[in-house]
Amino acid sequence: MKKANILIIEDHEAVRLLLGLTFKKEYHVVTKRDGIEGLAWLSAGNMPDLIMLDMQMPRLNGLEFLRQLRSTGFFAQIPVLLISGNDDAAENAQVFNLGIVDFIPKPFNPVSLREKVVAILAKMPMAA
Repeated sequence: MKKANILIIEDHEAVRLLLGLTFKKEYHVVTKRDGIEGLAWLSAGNMPDLIMLDMQMPRLNGLEFLRQLRSTGFFAQIPVLLISGNDDAAENAQVFNLGIVDFIPKPFNPVSLREKVVAILAKMPMAA
């Protein structure tokens, strides 16, 4: 069975490492520091099965990353799981309107996060 590919976009190194370590045994994990690095990785021809996205990042934040991602025909259908400490209701409504599959608030419970990732990937044709 092919391992699913997860792209993690998170600017805080400790959180990025924790997420990578949490999922690297079961999945192929790539981590990037911000939306610009994430878009560059995608533009290089890479296609993840899931993107885990932080909201508050320098250079290109999660909302702008999502807008750019959803504006492309090629990457528009990639499921995005938002992981954020942001509680701005208007901004959260915008990301849901851009088609995120779920939201995990920071600080997150690794067990709950793993359950959500497994559930999301179980619905994807590549993970089957």
